[in-house]
Amino acid sequence: MSLDSLGGSRRGLLRTGSLLAAAGLAALAPAHVANARTRTSAGADGSSETVETFSGRSPVGIHRWEYVPFDVGPGARRISVTAWYAEFAAPGITSQVLDLGLFDADGWDVGTADGFRGWSGGARREFTVSATDATPGYLAGALEPGTWAVALGPVVLNPLGMRWELTVTVEYAEPGPSFVPEPAPVRIDGTGHGWYRGDLHVHSVHSDGTRRPEEVVVAARESRVDFFASTEHNTSSANHIWGRHTGDDLLVLAGEEVTTRHGHWLALGIPYEMWVDWRYGPVDRGAFAGFAAAVREAGGLVAAAHPTIPVPGTAWEFGTAHLDAMEVWNGPWNAFDEAAVGLWHTTLLTGRRITALGNSDSHRPEQPIGRPQTVVEAAELSVPALVDAMRAGRAYLAESSDVTLEVTATSGAASAGIGGELPVARGAEVTLTATVTGAPESTLVVHSALGPGGKAHTSGDGTGTLTWRGRGRAARFLRVEVRARAWARMVSLSNPIWLTEPH
Repeated sequence: MSLDSLGGSRRGLLRTGSLLAAAGLAALAPAHVANARTRTSAGADGSSETVETFSGRSPVGIHRWEYVPFDVGPGARRISVTAWYAEFAAPGITSQVLDLGLFDADGWDVGTADGFRGWSGGARREFTVSATDATPGYLAGALEPGTWAVALGPVVLNPLGMRWELTVTVEYAEPGPSFVPEPAPVRIDGTGHGWYRGDLHVHSVHSDGTRRPEEVVVAARESRVDFFASTEHNTSSANHIWGRHTGDDLLVLAGEEVTTRHGHWLALGIPYEMWVDWRYGPVDRGAFAGFAAAVREAGGLVAAAHPTIPVPGTAWEFGTAHLDAMEVWNGPWNAFDEAAVGLWHTTLLTGRRITALGNSDSHRPEQPIGRPQTVVEAAELSVPALVDAMRAGRAYLAESSDVTLEVTATSGAASAGIGGELPVARGAEVTLTATVTGAPESTLVVHSALGPGGKAHTSGDGTGTLTWRGRGRAARFLRVEVRARAWARMVSLSNPIWLTEPH
């Protein structure tokens, strides 16, 4: 079993128990266990181990969480879990799976689960934890005595249910040395105001990615980004070790892809030891709002991930009221991204200032980091500065690091850039200028509340400039899209400049 030393504080910074209690959320019942067997053995050196085998059956569906409690006595050195489940596939759709996680004796109630010790979802069928090390996705740390639980997230397609079996082994011996966290620095020294390129949705072996953290760092440098966000599914484990692999040229934002069964969202720029719960849905009134508020209170950004992918469990069901941002471009441009841009534009028409993001969602080497990417105008290359800038909308999206986009709007003596506000007197002229480089055979178009506006084409070297003029504030906002003329593939997209009434 592959190990990586990780761990640190077992208590996430997320504290929303009172909010969730008000929302009516309570502890979920343990799984129905058909039978359990226990075997204990002792070694000549004074060590011993207890092996418990649990079996059960989960009903059809994807919205059920189950828990299998087991006891850990004093002096535990290592806990290992192995799972088996009956496979079943729906032809052309997907296969059923048994997601796995672990909570310790501090508890596993939704929203107050200080006992979170890791999650691997369906990426693994076995894991181990100790004071010194843990399987990627899990947190190393003291194995306190008490009742622990294996968390199950069964995705069951068979109408007859899914049989499963767990083997939990607790080894007792002198514990090893304690794990020491090595999080990434939150700023790169010596940087100042500028445009910084980054990818805010990246996975490693700490969830369902294939690259080790050090390989992710190499890939990020090769893509010429200045920062990336570590967004493992439902776990904070990778955030504890990025400091081992980064230098003084690459910023890593601690994050999490909060993978609910009603849509995924990105918690970006959170403290490295923070873990965000995912075990709720829209019917749990106030739950998502509470967790989103906690992320913001901790200095982070809340963004819906790939919101228009029409797959059960992935399509976004929580609305836009509590979002700071929306991922409108996820990996290579496709119809789902087109729909996401439409959803975002519709949201802008309501007056909601939600920032558009573009990210690779890279899991494997064949999914290049930074394609696409989010380019942010920040006061410095630091986590707080990037989060502040993205919340304000000072960002554009680019197909790769070869593409640059500049957008400026003026009215009278006033001017504003991407994410800014331009005061416009009644009937006054507004001029927008947009320049793109690195976009051969492409077209620039202005979009506003009035619909598409001016248009311009790039030259053979990929450079183009668009000038658009209008009067008054009727357009409400101005944003620019750059698309390749073949297949209308997105090359770059700006966040809006907002047209406001003079003070």
